[in-house]
Amino acid sequence: MRTTRRSLRHAVRTALALSIAVLAMGAAPAQAASAVQIDARVLVGGRYEVGGWAAVSVTLVNEGTPTEGHVTAETDAGTVRRYVEMPAGARKVVILYVLPGGFQRELVVRYVEPNGTVDATAEVRVLDVSGRQVAIVGDPDGTLRPQFSGQSGSETPDPISLATADIPERPEPLAGLDVIVWAADSGALGDAQRRSIERWVSDGGQLVLVAGADWQARTAGLEHLLPMEGLAAVDAVDHAPLAAWAGTDEPLGPGTVATGTLRDGARAMMISDDGDPMAAWHAVGAGRVVMFGSDLSLDAYRAWRGSPLLWSRVIGGSGGLEVWFGGGFEGGEQTSGAMARALETLPALDVPPAELLLAVIVAYILLIGPVSYLVLRRLDRRELAWVTAPVLVVVFSACSYGIGVTLKGTDVIVNQIAVVRSASGATQASVESYAGIFSPVRGTYDLRVDDDALVGRLRTDRFGEGTLPATRLTADQGVPSRLAGLTIAARWFEYVRADTVVAHEPLLSVDWSTRGGDLVGTVTNVGTEPLTDVAYISRAGGAMVGDLEPGASGEFVIRRDAFSQSGASDQVYGFGVFSGSDADRRRIAARRSVIDGLVGYGGWMPVGSELTNTGSSGPYLVGWRSGEGPSPIHLESVEAQRFAEVVEVVAIHPGIGHGDVVVGPEQMGIGIAAEGGASQIGVGTASLGREPGASATFDISLPLEASDIVASSVEIITGLDPSVIQDPGGLRGFWPAGWVVELRDPRTGDWATLGDLGEEHRFTIGEPASALSPAGRITVRVTAGEPDPNAGEPSIFVSARVTGVIEP
Repeated sequence: MRTTRRSLRHAVRTALALSIAVLAMGAAPAQAASAVQIDARVLVGGRYEVGGWAAVSVTLVNEGTPTEGHVTAETDAGTVRRYVEMPAGARKVVILYVLPGGFQRELVVRYVEPNGTVDATAEVRVLDVSGRQVAIVGDPDGTLRPQFSGQSGSETPDPISLATADIPERPEPLAGLDVIVWAADSGALGDAQRRSIERWVSDGGQLVLVAGADWQARTAGLEHLLPMEGLAAVDAVDHAPLAAWAGTDEPLGPGTVATGTLRDGARAMMISDDGDPMAAWHAVGAGRVVMFGSDLSLDAYRAWRGSPLLWSRVIGGSGGLEVWFGGGFEGGEQTSGAMARALETLPALDVPPAELLLAVIVAYILLIGPVSYLVLRRLDRRELAWVTAPVLVVVFSACSYGIGVTLKGTDVIVNQIAVVRSASGATQASVESYAGIFSPVRGTYDLRVDDDALVGRLRTDRFGEGTLPATRLTADQGVPSRLAGLTIAARWFEYVRADTVVAHEPLLSVDWSTRGGDLVGTVTNVGTEPLTDVAYISRAGGAMVGDLEPGASGEFVIRRDAFSQSGASDQVYGFGVFSGSDADRRRIAARRSVIDGLVGYGGWMPVGSELTNTGSSGPYLVGWRSGEGPSPIHLESVEAQRFAEVVEVVAIHPGIGHGDVVVGPEQMGIGIAAEGGASQIGVGTASLGREPGASATFDISLPLEASDIVASSVEIITGLDPSVIQDPGGLRGFWPAGWVVELRDPRTGDWATLGDLGEEHRFTIGEPASALSPAGRITVRVTAGEPDPNAGEPSIFVSARVTGVIEP
């Protein structure tokens, strides 16, 4: 009975406690959910370059009370966030810049505020790096995309379709694109978007605008970049010149063409019957802007046979050869590693002198060995050796530590290199500030940049450490920008990078001339400060110009026939200067690493290809000056010893020059059409199978720079693959007998036999007009003979060398 009553009392107490808890919960104020709605999408069609920035457009709508918080996103590189105030009824669009992982497919973006958190998911995908990446802006009917297929060997991934709103306000997310084809209303672009496009072109991008009847809307926001000015529309223009330039006999009907006056330095690609330019181009920094007066986005061009030929010539060039020769240097991790090595070359972090190390080691051996033994024997206390030995070890360890502290110092050290990228005629520059931070003790540091910079940890792979940070970092974007939580081990380096865009005019200019068939560049320091180690660098090599005072000039020579196996840093500074104990050698080692980061380590590209191709890896003019640069990286709440240098990097586009010129096979665009039995179409190369009669037709086109050349000689060059450009040694007899090479006469359309590959592989054309069309195209056909069972499936590469004159 007592047990029953005890149980009853316990049940009553439990019920009473639960009732009180429920009442208390009911009386407590409820936690309000966030009233903010969020939506996110990644610009540039959701694409990003490996190791590069992606721009995320985040739309916030507040239907509740005023609030404030952070828009955040997390990736393997850490957390990025931006502070946003949201008044009642506000609608805001915020751009967040993130560093996605190599194979990341989606991003989760959150708005974190006192009332709660809301999130949205956006798709993201890495850009294809197998060839030149094309983006098309404004193709609602899908008439442009099909035009980029059908030309074998072009090595061009499928184009990306974009809208005007997909263009970011900063150039960094555009870095993975090689070509932007514009067929949209450019008047809808904001000022920041226009500056972003201009900066991207200056760094080596190619902008192609198609005008036509809608030319006013399409050119409205990009007029300052176009090769023609004073535009007007002309109706019913015969498009035969366009078909001839594309290299097809298939006619096009008349249409509306936007035309005008060529700007200084611009060149026409084709002229109408009335003498007006139908298309033109000009160089902008290291990039190029092309304008077609015709509207190539019309439905008539979708199935036109000349469209793939036209586009392969405009965007293809010899870009595929860069990949083949290894010149398609991918910035990313190699750049990070090179910059990390440059940042490690500090006077305060020298290796201790060898003499000092030897003296310490010898003294340690003598003292712990014979000296200790002799002293203890003289004292007749040899049994104390078990005490003196560990004491001596401790003493010498303390001495070694003291020597290390004396040499290394106890200060936090910041070594910064600012890379200021500009282009001729530009008013803005991209600034990449790299900082190496040395900590004498383990510590966690916060960094600040007094600009709207994109700050993050530099991805490096040292001693198996991996490329990802060991601790989570938080980057605040805005003005100022901050990076919090950078943990550095004792006596170790960490590296950070801050990217921004500032108002800046280039400090170096170049004028071009020719000498003995080579291109000569005259460099002038147009700034107000002296520049040291001014040099020309590219993926194919480099040349030292020297130190230039303000207003001073120097020159360098680009040999057209050079094919160097050494990189730009070797050619600028010579071999063997990779490190050293004196200040001069350390400075050279650091600058070598920066050059390697800009254009790569090897010089395997043919020099000629650098003269006509656009790209984001040079050619450049570089020059060094003292100072911290436009956007220095600071440690917050820490006094640090600082070292800093600035390298001015001016993007240039050498071109071919004027007067007597030679256009080499490495500068030609090459497309291939298979005609039964041809297989394995590659970069200017096809394999002709084991069936007799298999053939491939090679469409060889001059670069845009040489479209108006007056040819004096033409030579057809064949080989197994593009290596014949580097080593044109005899290949006679490699192919079985009966492999026939034919040349199409552009005047009549007839084919003429040049010879048998079993006997010859280079063919000189006596009459250039019988090989080279007025539009700058050469068509060659190779037909296989009877198969040789011992020869396998031979490949064939075909290109040409054209000598002639280009008028200024």
